[in-house]
Amino acid sequence: MDPDMYLPCQPYWLCRSLMYTFYVVMAGAVLWLIILVIREYVRIKSRAKYVQEQRKLHYKERHRLKSERVIKRAKRPKRRR
Repeated sequence: MDPDMYLPCQPYWLCRSLMYTFYVVMAGAVLWLIILVIREYVRIKSRAKYVQEQRKLHYKERHRLKSERVIKRAKRPKRRR
């Protein structure tokens, strides 16, 4: 005797609303995944561009002494009273 694998859903309105909810969640997950892949692609491309630009510079230009650089300290925010 074979068991029935498919059982029809009796309250049709409940099954239809669950299926629509499932479709919306799956569409959201697919869009999120696509956005995530695009953001990572852009991040990798910008990092590769930065590295290629740094490679074009001479070692001494890339690694200047810190005393030659002007380092500005951030101002402390004023405290409210």
